[in-house]
Amino acid sequence: MTDPNVGAVLAQYNLATAKSLGQNFLRDGNVLQKIADAACPAARILEIGAGIGSLTSLLCEGAGEVVTVEIDRKLEPLLSAEVPHENHRFLWQDILKTDLSTVFEETYTVVGNLPYYITTEILMQLYEHIDCWDHAVLMVQREVAERLLAGPGSKEYRAASVITGSLCDGELLFEVPPHCFYPPPHVHSAVLRLTPKKERPEAISFIAFAKAAFAARRKKMTSSAALQQLLHIDKNGLLSLLSEAGLPTDSRAETFNPADFCKLYKLAQRKKDIFLNFSKNRDCKG
Repeated sequence: MTDPNVGAVLAQYNLATAKSLGQNFLRDGNVLQKIADAACPAARILEIGAGIGSLTSLLCEGAGEVVTVEIDRKLEPLLSAEVPHENHRFLWQDILKTDLSTVFEETYTVVGNLPYYITTEILMQLYEHIDCWDHAVLMVQREVAERLLAGPGSKEYRAASVITGSLCDGELLFEVPPHCFYPPPHVHSAVLRLTPKKERPEAISFIAFAKAAFAARRKKMTSSAALQQLLHIDKNGLLSLLSEAGLPTDSRAETFNPADFCKLYKLAQRKKDIFLNFSKNRDCKG
């Protein structure tokens, strides 16, 4: 598609981007088309944020139904005119306050240029509702993409890496330089595709487990007070758990790969009923 003139479209409706909402709208037609191609064809798409509607329109051409969650109600006059497709509807609300299990009755694909300042919160929300979607094509800050896909031993490896690697298969599709946005951000971006694994731990409790393990990443796993508290065991209990799982008992969390974490998590689940506080029924139909 041709490059949309974001500035001119905003000016036509007497609008401007809002820094407080992290608005950096894509203005590169090639990038917009590549994102749409990565997401479509799809039966149902949940789009996070609309920009000026350029990507939304492309998604409507390749999907059976598109729902866009947009928090900025000031964009409504512009978007109502720019996105007239019959297979589309808006939810004018905060994505972080949206019950993702009620958007569609069946599973869907997620697409979005995530605001940098709430990227982690949105990702964790998506992971908590992982039964509701089958793919996610997401634009994030390049450093965040590297962190999500990092492996053990890397300085970028942390809880988010373990959570992503345990719940999803992740793929870096392409990078996007600052000049492709209006206004240009101060960082480079990247587009990821996330696909939920068929065999994966229960998301909500596993997220809590991984975060607790990395709460003191410079300490040995057995010295993690947060993990001891979560599992209701002491240091000796953690030593025993690691030993039974066949994992080193004197290593830090950052040395274990996602498969190791899943193995330890499943063993802890079998041994003690420790995750009841995190269990919620968030399944979708289909």
